[in-house]
This record gives sequence, structure tokens and C-alpha cells, in this order.
Amino acid sequence: MKKEVPRLAKKLRMLRSELRLTQKEVADRASVTESAYRAYELGDRNPKPEVLTRIAAALEVRPEYLSAPVFENRHEFVYAVLDCEDLFGYTARDFDGIAAIAPSCDSKAHFFEEFVRDWSEVRKKLDDCEIDEKEYVEWKRTYDSGV
Repeated sequence: MKKEVPRLAKKLRMLRSELRLTQKEVADRASVTESAYRAYELGDRNPKPEVLTRIAAALEVRPEYLSAPVFENRHEFVYAVLDCEDLFGYTARDFDGIAAIAPSCDSKAHFFEEFVRDWSEVRKKLDDCEIDEKEYVEWKRTYDSGV
């Protein structure tokens, strides 16, 4: 039976390939051994947070892009969304029959609103053919709202 390759391993391989780098080049840039990097890319090992940060820099993406949570099913995603209420004050709202996630009355975490506005603008540019799919994917990989 074939082993399922973790999402991080797939991202590492894809990014390295797009940059036309060898595993050794990424390893050197990230100050890790080539064998350690190879193990990360194969999904045999997971890098420590500080190593992941160096690998992200070597691959020219934000560390969060590489460490984003992986949801195995819809239930895991739903519980992650529910955690946002406790963590950041966002909750479910109904706006004229349209379900949405919005800040609660006492929420001070308005970063999500800024993110959704930014995402909407970039997505509209893609839909209007002002940017191509590659530029859209690049935006997603490097998004930084300043938080």
C-alpha cells in the first residue's frame, strides 16, 4: 500500500521545483543537512519550528504558508472555525439570509476583515484577468496583513 505524502512534503517539493533548486541548494540556504531536508520533503520527518522558518525563507514564502493546519475531514475544519470564536472573537452571523463569519461585538481582532478585503481585491483581479493564476498563487503564499 502506498504511503500518503503529507501536505508539507508536497509543498516543499512543489516550491523547490518552481524555484528550480536542488534539495542540496535548499538545505544549504536553510542551514540543514541535505539528508534532513530530503526527509522533510519525503514526509519522513517534520522540521522543528525554527528550521521550518529557515526553510520558508529559502523557498521565499512565509513560514505560515508551510505550517498552515491540515484538515483531514470537514469536522476538523469546522472545529477549527469554532475555535476562532474563542481565540479571536469571530462568530457566526446571518446577513439577510447569507451565513457569514463576523467579529462579535467585543472583538478587537479585525485582522480577518482586512484579510478578506485584501483577498477579495486580489481574487477580483484574477477574475477580471488583471493578474494570472501564478500571481494569485504567489499572493496566497506570501500574504502578510502586517499582523
